Amino acid sequence: MATTITTRMDEKIVKEIDQLSKEQQMDRATMLRNLIVEGLKKERLKRVVELYRQEKISMGKARTLLNIDFDEWLTLMKKENLYLHYDDEMLQEDLKGMS
Repeated sequence: MATTITTRMDEKIVKEIDQLSKEQQMDRATMLRNLIVEGLKKERLKRVVELYRQEKISMGKARTLLNIDFDEWLTLMKKENLYLHYDDEMLQEDLKGMS
């Protein structure tokens, strides 16, 4: 079920959104939804990368939260300068996810 959200925005931002909408041949509401979804993906990525960096979640949990496969995770690790940290507890968690 969809929910309506109302917010105030600076006119300059609205004009930029309208310009993008026109270029993409979509209405303002669709453009706003797309921008919000993409922004949420980026924020989720930042949050998950930081949790992994702080060793608060395992590689398997990070991949699950981001809904990416192993190859995508390896590419992300390289891009974000992440290092493999692995202990017995994390191995057990990852093995559970494989069954």
